Amino acid sequence: MDIKRLVHEAALYMHDNYSEQISVADISAEAYLSPSYFATVFRVLTGFTVGNYLNRYRLHCAATELAASDKRIIEIAFESGFLTQQSFTKSFTKAYGIAPAKFRLLKPSFKPFPPNNLWKWKEKQSMEIMECFKKENVEFIRKDAFFVAGLEVDINYNEKSGTNPIGGAWELWEKENLSEIIPDRIGDCTYGMTHSETIDGTAKYMVCVEVSTLDNLPVGLIGRRFAASDYAVFKTIMNKLGAFWRAFHTKWLPESGYALHEAQLRAEDYPAKKNWPSFNKYPDIEVYDKNIDYSWESEESVLRIYAPVIKKA
Repeated sequence: MDIKRLVHEAALYMHDNYSEQISVADISAEAYLSPSYFATVFRVLTGFTVGNYLNRYRLHCAATELAASDKRIIEIAFESGFLTQQSFTKSFTKAYGIAPAKFRLLKPSFKPFPPNNLWKWKEKQSMEIMECFKKENVEFIRKDAFFVAGLEVDINYNEKSGTNPIGGAWELWEKENLSEIIPDRIGDCTYGMTHSETIDGTAKYMVCVEVSTLDNLPVGLIGRRFAASDYAVFKTIMNKLGAFWRAFHTKWLPESGYALHEAQLRAEDYPAKKNWPSFNKYPDIEVYDKNIDYSWESEESVLRIYAPVIKKA
């Protein structure tokens, strides 16, 4: 399965149908992937959520029309896939800094969308990244249902600052020395966990430790229980996490014989589309050992990644 080709073809489907009210389920069906998995892969590979990409493409087409035609603004809004002129004006002004009417008057230059180099995939990965996918460096484990306790924040990949709460959670974790005061702790590792990621680009992130029970959870902290799962375990360098996940989805996963818990679902399995799963409930886990160097510039900041997987039938 060529994930990059499928993602690109799904993007071309958006280009051809941007004026229609298409959903993530419609778009992901073009790639024969579940909406939840497609949404994750699309974001990892392009840097945009599906919704952001579609909205940006619609606005670019509208800007082109405003600069080149005398059509009424409300016509351009509808033809660009917006349901009202008000929503179009709000989105357009946010994207371009001026209202559509003024944009037409001034005709400022604007960048193309998608960016010219977006689909020029980098085939070469660093030696460090590809090394962690070698067969002898990947471990498969079964992790029973487990409890964690810690800080939890909401993140939104649609906003430029949408992942800033992650940094804030880590700062508070270190400042309050929370890893040392949480009772019933198991082991001495700290987890960074992403879970409940939705097709709309929102998710929850936890800085936490594993505990044996939630009965003694300190006030102000969040406790969660996660289901048992098989995990593929990798080692990577902290400052190469982005490259790791791109290689994971485009190289390792399609060739491994494994799938994420919902990644194996195909469009034909859910013809009604309304029955698509809304998110993957099994967390991705970053495991930080006790003495890890948290400096992003350090080449010594090696951490383990637990990716929840299932064996393909």
